[in-house]
Amino acid sequence: MKKSMRRKCLLCGVLLAGALALTGCGEEPYELEDNERDIIVNYAAHIIAKHNRKQPEGYQYVYVPEEEEDARGEEPEDTKDGEPEETDSDAQEPENTDSGADDGSEEKEQPEDGEEAEPSVTLSEALGLSGVKAVYTGAELTDDYGAVVPEDGKRLLVLHVMLQNEGKKDVALDMVSILPSFRANVNNIEETNAEITILPDDLGTWEGTVPAGGSAETVILFQIGNSQITSVEQLEMKVTAGDRTSRVVFL
Repeated sequence: MKKSMRRKCLLCGVLLAGALALTGCGEEPYELEDNERDIIVNYAAHIIAKHNRKQPEGYQYVYVPEEEEDARGEEPEDTKDGEPEETDSDAQEPENTDSGADDGSEEKEQPEDGEEAEPSVTLSEALGLSGVKAVYTGAELTDDYGAVVPEDGKRLLVLHVMLQNEGKKDVALDMVSILPSFRANVNNIEETNAEITILPDDLGTWEGTVPAGGSAETVILFQIGNSQITSVEQLEMKVTAGDRTSRVVFL
């Protein structure tokens, strides 16, 4: 407290001495220019704020118009240290920087599907058949096939496959040893797995001999639950035989 009072007295003494100095021997008072008045105000504000404990931010700068700073020969604050003032045109990036050249760094547009379609193979290749061809001959939607009846609200998709032996020798075929599985994609609307049956003409469990130059009719059965599918317009299958899965496109 005593230290604070001592500083206040010292400040008052300095101001009084200054006042006496300005009231000289009959001389007219000195008229301050505007820029000199601003300097005094700035300095006085600094001294007061420095000793004001209730003002934690301390010294506050008193703004001086740019024109007056230039008149005093001071460099504008925006251009100090040799850095040019940033304009709106400098801050904005060009809307179009495409010069027509492609250096390979720009990302190319990808197909909507995100990846290329898997190459398709024949059904014979997918099943790994030798000496016999598995040929797709058609598909139909029905409410039942023999003793096989679909679940409520569903229909059966019957896919017909002809086993053809174009060689001169009979070929014995045991599909149970291959244990194939089928998953159909119908009209790009519904995907469904094949039914496993004990029908004698079920391709997945067919067992018999295809005579030389002869053929055997087989089927693959699926259940369809989507009511939008009234006919088969697009049809493909995923065929898994052993440890290999292949894509077969029929329509």
